[in-house]
Amino acid sequence: MIDNVSQFLDTVAGSELGQAARHSARAIWNAHRAAFETTRAEAGKVFTLAIGEGRKLARRAKPASATRKSTRRSTRRTTRRAA
Repeated sequence: MIDNVSQFLDTVAGSELGQAARHSARAIWNAHRAAFETTRAEAGKVFTLAIGEGRKLARRAKPASATRKSTRRSTRRTTRRAA
C-alpha cells in the first residue's frame, strides 16, 4: 500500500498539476513571510511611539507642585527640652 501511495505521489509531483501546486505553495509562503517581516518592523515603530506618548502623558499628569522643587526652608525648629 505504501509503495502505491509513494508511486502516486511521485507521478503527481512530476506532473503539471504538482508543479503548479508547488509554485502556488511557494508564492503563498513567500507572501506570508514578507507580511510577517513587515508586521514585525511596523510593530516596533508602534511600540516606540506608544512609549513616547505614555511618557508625555505621565509628565502632564503630574501635579505642578510635584515638578517644582521647594526652595524655602522649613520654618519649624526643633528644640531639645532639658530633662
